[in-house]
Order: sequence, then C-alpha cells, then structure tokens
Amino acid sequence: MRIRRLTVALVVAAGSIMVAAAPAAGNIVVAAAPAAGNIVVAAAPAAVRSGVVPGLTGDAARQRAGQAATRFGEMRVSSSLAELHTDWGVNFPNGSSQGLHATQSVVTTGQPTTGGDYVYAPTAIPAGGACIEITTAYTPSGPDLWAWDWCGGRDGVGKLTPMDAAFRSTYATTVDGHTAYQLDEHRTSTTANTWTAYLYNYETAAWDTFFTSSGTYDLPQFPFGWDMFEIYTASGNYCHDLAGQVFDSSAVQVLAGTTWTPASPANSRPTQPTIPPGSAYDCPALTFSMVHPNDHWTARIGGNTSGSTSYEIEAGVLAGQAAVRSSAGASGGALVGYVGNGTANYTRLSVTAAGAGSHTVTIYYAAGAARSVTLTVNGVAGPTVSTPSTGGWDTISSVTTTVSLNAGTNTVQLGNSTGWAPDLDRIVVN
Repeated sequence: MRIRRLTVALVVAAGSIMVAAAPAAGNIVVAAAPAAGNIVVAAAPAAVRSGVVPGLTGDAARQRAGQAATRFGEMRVSSSLAELHTDWGVNFPNGSSQGLHATQSVVTTGQPTTGGDYVYAPTAIPAGGACIEITTAYTPSGPDLWAWDWCGGRDGVGKLTPMDAAFRSTYATTVDGHTAYQLDEHRTSTTANTWTAYLYNYETAAWDTFFTSSGTYDLPQFPFGWDMFEIYTASGNYCHDLAGQVFDSSAVQVLAGTTWTPASPANSRPTQPTIPPGSAYDCPALTFSMVHPNDHWTARIGGNTSGSTSYEIEAGVLAGQAAVRSSAGASGGALVGYVGNGTANYTRLSVTAAGAGSHTVTIYYAAGAARSVTLTVNGVAGPTVSTPSTGGWDTISSVTTTVSLNAGTNTVQLGNSTGWAPDLDRIVVN
C-alpha cells in the first residue's frame, strides 16, 4: 500500500527582514470606536480575552486522535511506500512574523471513511519558532481541532476538541456561505518562547484560550506556515468520501510587531507559480482557487471554485461623503467610511454573475459599534444586513447575505438611509 502525504501550504520561510519587537501577551492592534460616521485610528488596547475552549488533553486526546495523528506526525515515511509531498501557498518573511490569524471553514457533512485516508485543512504554525500547530483534522469520527505541540520534545497532540454542534454554536459563524471559525496564534512571551492559540467565542464576543506551550521548537529545519490543504491517502478514497465539499480559508494575516497585516503580493509570494491540479492529490475532481491574493483561497472537491470573486469597496464608485482611508487590517490596505446616514452617501460596485438567480454576498467590514448596511441590486432595494461590532475600527469581520443577480454585469450599491453603515473593506460574490 502506498501512503502519500501531500499539502497545499502557506509556508513561512526564513528571510532577512528585521525582527520586530514581540507584543505584550494578548496585545493586538484594534482601534477605539469612533462616534457615528467618524473614521478614527486609535492606539491598540489589549484584545478581550475570556474563557478556555473545552477539550481533551493528555492520553485522552492522543487516544481519540489515533491513526490520524500517527499519519500526521510522519514527517518521513519509508521509501518503499512511495512518498509524494506537494505544497502550494504563500511564503512570509520569517523575521517579521510572530503570529498567524485566519478564518477557516468547517466541513460538517461527509468525512473520509474508507482506505485510511485523512484530510487536514488547514494546519497552521507561525514562523519564528512557534510551538503550536493548529489543525482541523477530518477523520471517520468527524472533524476535530488539534493543538499539536512541537516544543520541548513533546511532539504530539496536546489538545483535541471535537468540532461538533456544541463547538460550532459557540465558536463558529457563517462566512462566505460556509460554517467557519476564527483562529489567532501568536507569541505571548519571549522569555520562554511561549505561544498561545485562541478561538473567537461568538457567544461572549471574546477570544478563548485553546492551548499554550513553551520551550525550544523541535523542528527548526522545517519552514512551517499555513498548510491550506493536506492529505494522507493510499488510493484517493477521500475524493469520493468528501465529494461536493468546499474548504475555505479567508482573512489570512501575519502579526508583525503588534499589527496584523493581510497576506498580499506586497508581503508574500506563492510557493508555486501555478495552482496544482487535483490529479497531483489522487483526486482529479479537486480544484484550488485564490479568491483574493494572497489572503483568501478555496479548495473544492467536485465543481469549480472560480465562481467566487472578491471586489474591493475602494475600487468602486464613491458618492457623497463616502471616503477611503488606510487600514492595515483591510484586504487591500484600505477601508471606505462615511457610508450611509442618508441616501447620498454610498458606494457602488459592478459585479459579474455567471448565471441568473440567488448568489451569496459576503461583506467584509470594520465597526466599533453595531451598525447595518443595505444592498441595492440593479436599482432595486435588497436586504438590510446587521453588522455587529468587530471590536475596533481596524478589526475586520464579515456577514453573509443572499441577493438575486442577473447573468452578466450587475450593480451592487451599499448604503444606509437611516444611520451610518460600518467601514467597508470588500465583498465576495459566490
């Protein structure tokens, strides 16, 4: 039997960029909430930290992880097993990286159940000697979230949380039409090389601690980062078991100093010049797509992901007081504010749909207070979408709604006739 380990990777490679000072434990850049309609960039307070993510540790975690963890930990396999290892993703300069942040979808139906196949999407370990590799592992028992401990010779699953209905009701929301969670992993102390991984709790609007580890990183020879899609397969059975499933990674950011910066062509580069074909993963039906360079990607088993298109708000028509401002947390480095508070202040985009009918639109925004935004499609008023506070005016989150589009070119206008809308980053149309 041939065992193959293949990855689609966001690799953090060594670089020559100067190392920025490590942030104080738990500090990230967010902005104070301005008054309605004002655009303010304020000093960064400590992000709200709250409880602890429940889960299994020690022998209980390792027992549940079982063979999936054994395969995951095999950095080398016998040459008689014909190992094949392929990756695709984004390289970041090691010297400027002290953390990773992203929003990751969770597949809740269909799991690899035959042939000893396992899917890991994603696996995330920051550069700079990080101790923890966070992994969503798809196994016959369902999806599990692992904290793999790579420090102090422990080298195994340090914590495991089943991503069941109870987990999803607390730590997941809907992003781009998919159930998804938010991950933040960064160095919390330089003294003992301590790293902490957090998950965002949507019930308490705070970050809960998932796992903490410290010590010397055990695998300095490997340029780990964000593995976007990784499998172990003997014969490609996962391709059948997970047919029709979509894996979506968005808002991929790197922490430099105390600032989260989106992955972009300005600070990263693809590990391969072209997107690899599914046949390289024993799954011809597998397709990859970079929705927005380099911080949003999708993998789909069956079908084509090219229907997802990202549109930067600042690239559209701005009317009235609507204005562009710089924001390190935004995908294009800019947000549009002063939208709403009447019908004169709006932004309008031209979007393309392959076919007529219902399409999901995901709105990425920043807001220090709860607001709302109304979509007008082809001149017809559409849904008004509530946009909860993101915790700061440079902290990006998203909401998803459904609109009816014509085949071909459409106009989508965002505004708010009765109050101020949030500051807008981009929309993704599926």
